[in-house]
Amino acid sequence: MKGKWTRRLAGLLAAALLMPTPAALAAGSSTDASPDQKTATVTIVNGNTSHVQFDPSDKVELTDTESASFTLETEAGYRLDRITITIEPNTTSTVSDADSSTSLVLDRETLSGDDTKNGISAQVEQWPAYSNICKLTVSAGTLSGDVDVSISAFAPGTTHKAEIDKPEDGTVGGGNEYGNGEKATLSVTPDPGYRLKSLQMTYKVNGITETNTVSSSCDWMGLEIKWSDIDQTTVSGPLYGDLKVTPSIEKIPVTCKVRIYVDDGLELDRPGSESTTVNEGESLSVRVSTQEGYLIDQMLVQVGKTYATWTPGQSYFMVNYDRISVRESDDSVSFVLPEITDDVTIEFVSTYDENNIPIKLEEGSHINIDSDVGDTVARGEDAAFMISTTSDRYAVKTITVRIGEKKASADPDDETIRVGNRNYEIQDNGNGEYTLYIDNIREPVTVEATSNSSGTVSRPSLTINSSSNMKITKSVSGSRIDAGDSVRFYFTPNKNYQIDEITVKIGDSSRTVGADKTSIRVGGESYRMSRNADGVVTLYLDDIRANVTVSGRAYYSKDSVKPTGTVKLNTASRSAFLDGYADGTFRPEAKMTRAEAVVMLYRLSDVSNASGAGDIFIDVPGNLWCADEINAFANAGIIDVTSYFHPNQYITRAEFVEMLYRLMGSPSYSRGTLRFRDVTGTANETAIYYAVSRGWVDGYADGTFRPFNYIARSEVAALMTRLLNRTSGGSGGAYKDVSRTHWAYRYIQLASSYV
Repeated sequence: MKGKWTRRLAGLLAAALLMPTPAALAAGSSTDASPDQKTATVTIVNGNTSHVQFDPSDKVELTDTESASFTLETEAGYRLDRITITIEPNTTSTVSDADSSTSLVLDRETLSGDDTKNGISAQVEQWPAYSNICKLTVSAGTLSGDVDVSISAFAPGTTHKAEIDKPEDGTVGGGNEYGNGEKATLSVTPDPGYRLKSLQMTYKVNGITETNTVSSSCDWMGLEIKWSDIDQTTVSGPLYGDLKVTPSIEKIPVTCKVRIYVDDGLELDRPGSESTTVNEGESLSVRVSTQEGYLIDQMLVQVGKTYATWTPGQSYFMVNYDRISVRESDDSVSFVLPEITDDVTIEFVSTYDENNIPIKLEEGSHINIDSDVGDTVARGEDAAFMISTTSDRYAVKTITVRIGEKKASADPDDETIRVGNRNYEIQDNGNGEYTLYIDNIREPVTVEATSNSSGTVSRPSLTINSSSNMKITKSVSGSRIDAGDSVRFYFTPNKNYQIDEITVKIGDSSRTVGADKTSIRVGGESYRMSRNADGVVTLYLDDIRANVTVSGRAYYSKDSVKPTGTVKLNTASRSAFLDGYADGTFRPEAKMTRAEAVVMLYRLSDVSNASGAGDIFIDVPGNLWCADEINAFANAGIIDVTSYFHPNQYITRAEFVEMLYRLMGSPSYSRGTLRFRDVTGTANETAIYYAVSRGWVDGYADGTFRPFNYIARSEVAALMTRLLNRTSGGSGGAYKDVSRTHWAYRYIQLASSYV
């Protein structure tokens, strides 16, 4: 202790001896530096050598009230542990006390420090948690003298665990240890027939645990989750703590389709529509009621490949060893199908109540119809109908009679009306009144009439909305018809287009259906539709009493593009190309979508220099499951490049063989005398005749090919096994809906096996 004070006293005496005299101070008063200005010199001591980079890294000088900000970025694999700021008085300008240096240590618990003696403070904006970036500010207050400030950082190597629990029905990847800030990627993929329900996320960073349940694509705590229900889902991003992911996977419910058809005079009460779906194992309540004059004659039931029938008086029917009880009343039949495991089709067939055959009167505007019978008659009875107008200003224009399914109209002055093969008398009673005689009634009868008058008769308008890629015409020349008249609309596609759907509005009711349908129901009435071999759709509208508006939509079918040869069908492939479903079925009559067809054929092809990139079709985004295959086929000329591809639309027989023809290089060939009456002149004519000539596909016994029919999975199996010349080998799968007697049994075996 004595030595220390002796040395200090000696230093003070030496300083006193060196102090300038007043004369000397006066002589030096012209010096440049202000004797009152103090400086803090800030230096990075271990910049870029401790796995931490400083910006700026050069020396910085601060005077009173000035500050400097630094960005510290820690290398991947290391985590910032602490920052040390050391403050020492500058010994070149003052006499220093050996114990006067000060250190400020900042870490996640201490974000700021203050050396009041030397006037220096330091503060961290936020300690890095989910990043490797830190912001540090060093400030000078009122400096008591010149000081040196040195900054150093310590970042030890740090690792974190990334774990993902393996579910029972899926596979996972990516679990490992990662350095702090290094990118980790975890993945989970459900097994076929299963889907990802949720991810339970647990993330522990700097001692703080965050949890979250994720069920869609999102960003969370700096991690990116790319979600897919049935394909691979990934969790990726730089890791700053221990991460654990627990997937929840569930079985995809198998749905069964239920179709119920009811005959005339019957109404479906339950379910609410003729076509519905139920989950496998669910039950379905069915109830059908009868209208007056009708009875249920029988019921036909098909569950998968099992058939059953029921007739009135039976208390039950059997399906797959299940006894289904039937409740029957005077006007309804009801039952419950339990634990449905396959598609169901039910058809109710009606018959007439011979003691109560219904009679129906439909009076048009300004028409009055009376009859000498009630609402029903017994089989074989006769009936007379008196038809007149409600005012002398109107006259009976037409009389229409429907007997059973047959219908006809006549002018009241024609004296007879022919319905089916019989003539019925119309008697003119004078004064605009007529009597219609219907004798020997054996089927339901409906009598209706319309009126006309100069300028007062209702005349519905006929409007054709502009529709691209087609021509719409009608059977009448004017834009109006008299109420009760009929009209035909013809939807003719442009070259290389097909009619996709039509829309009909009658009065305030509107409906859109696919062009392949045979009828359209608008406002409670059904109207017939048909499509011929040229793709022309005809809409039959009868007894029109409200304004009509029609429109349609067409899609591109074919152009003159030639295949590039970059994608060719590998006819030597022995791979399976059609699989069954998770429920053990093959569903041979199910239709194939356009996307499914492209992906299947792509996997059977040799591909070279065919790009799958680019947003070619508006409805095929780059992240769609089938985008690469569809784009590759488009770039190779196997399918046509248009605005839309319609990936979820069913593919027709003609479209499917067109792709095969192009995959074979669109070869020339001799067709010979081969002809189908519904193919000549169609867009895919050449491809169809080539496929038939090679024996891949057949026409029908009636001399048609039916190019616009959608192709079934069983047909695809047969066509492709013929094309690939598969005649032996392959054990196939045992599908519960494909018996050994099924016409495509062997084809399906070869299609779903490696041979």
